Amino acid sequence: MLHEKYEPVIGLEVHVQLQTDAKIFSPDSTAFGAAPNTNVDPISLGHPGTLPVLNKKVVEYTLRMGLATHCSIASRAVFARKHYFYPDLPKGYQISQFDTPICHDGYVEILLDDEAVDTVGGDGQPQEPTKRIGLTRIHMEEDAGKSMHDRDPHDTLVDYNRCGVPLIEIVSEPDLRSAHEAYLYLQKIRQLVRYLGISDGNMEEGSLRCDANVSVRPRGRRQLGTKTEVKNMNSFRNVERALEYEIDRQIKRRELGESIAQETLLWDADRGETRSMRSKEEAHDYRYFPDPDLVEVAIDESMLEAVRSSLPEMPDARRRRFEEEMGLPAYDASVLTEERAVADYFEQTLSALFKRTKGGNTQAQAKEVSNFVMTDVMRILNERGIGVDAFPITADRLAQLVYLRMEDKVNSSAAQEVFEAMLEETDRSAGKIAEERNLIQVSDKGTIEPVVNRVLDENTEQVQTYLDGKDGLFGYFIGQVMRSFEGSPDPQVVRELIREKLEARREQANN
Repeated sequence: MLHEKYEPVIGLEVHVQLQTDAKIFSPDSTAFGAAPNTNVDPISLGHPGTLPVLNKKVVEYTLRMGLATHCSIASRAVFARKHYFYPDLPKGYQISQFDTPICHDGYVEILLDDEAVDTVGGDGQPQEPTKRIGLTRIHMEEDAGKSMHDRDPHDTLVDYNRCGVPLIEIVSEPDLRSAHEAYLYLQKIRQLVRYLGISDGNMEEGSLRCDANVSVRPRGRRQLGTKTEVKNMNSFRNVERALEYEIDRQIKRRELGESIAQETLLWDADRGETRSMRSKEEAHDYRYFPDPDLVEVAIDESMLEAVRSSLPEMPDARRRRFEEEMGLPAYDASVLTEERAVADYFEQTLSALFKRTKGGNTQAQAKEVSNFVMTDVMRILNERGIGVDAFPITADRLAQLVYLRMEDKVNSSAAQEVFEAMLEETDRSAGKIAEERNLIQVSDKGTIEPVVNRVLDENTEQVQTYLDGKDGLFGYFIGQVMRSFEGSPDPQVVRELIREKLEARREQANN
């Protein structure tokens, strides 16, 4: 196959919109969804005589990402003007960074999926199938406006609300070797910025945008092929689709002996293909030079230490801790740590459960909480389209329900009924709901035994058939007891009592 003959080489440039209240160089609002051209001021519109003032929070957020991705941090960073002329760029240049980025030479690790499950280390033990992707740089810059063609494809309207919104650009090394690896890398970047609380990472709203540099080369060759840049990929799935298409296109051209132009391409999601936009720019095309209105950014050790001490536990470390200390399966740990808020909720629930159990099998308790969060809680989050912060059952209340289930106070179907009720009755405990609905499981043999005796006495014909060898009737007796009991008897106790009574009758019949 052609794809076995060639190797794709992919590098991504990811723009992340930072969640600051004000823009990078002005106090203007960054709120998403405002009416067009309402979040603007003379600075973001580039009026003559205005001077930019750097938002300190942007520097802090950039450092958070740099430290989280193992970057070297520059002691000084310089802003530069990047010149190009588009209707959505009112100044005629973008303030960015060129030769002195604030963060450089870092990396992230992506967890590969089914393609490398059987990876084994030198000690013969299974290892996580990970791949390290180098980061060339992370730098700060301002966003441009947004050109709109909604009314008439021949007319262009411009919304300047986004002008001056703070961005970080994360540039990877060309270490990605497939469209799927690029997809996983982008998911990792999104996870990190959300964990760090610096961006919501929403591609659909433009909070996270991605351009891809793509080339192909014969496998085993080190020299890079001619690259193209692919833009306009507005979802994770579209990134993967666009790269698959572009890789396939370049391979086919190579096989036909045709050259590949170094150009910028737009991804057309409706047609499922890339199309030419313009020739690819080089750095000199932008005429970079240091911005004379902005001083250098000086990063000292005290600032770095303050940012470092504020970092949360990162998702990879948290996932490994869930596996190693709590004994969770790798799949559970991965799902639970995908979102920081979900991982927090899981740990808060587990902590509340530990207070109730005061010991016991901590791994069993962790797994029980994991089951509830991964099935019931996440089902509701998906159905309602909400985050865990809007979930109506607090961690302490969920721990109440998990405790009832682990102590066999309620059976699995009763636990589901209580859970559904807790979604609506937000001020009531799991125990109260279970009691009022007569769902508390009765385990006292003395309470259940009279009902078992009555059922067997009322079904003498079935008892005799069972004693004659028809073992399948055992389930019939269980059902009769469960229906006759006012409340919720423990099925295990019911089963034991029925077996004891039937065996006693068998011995009596034999004597």
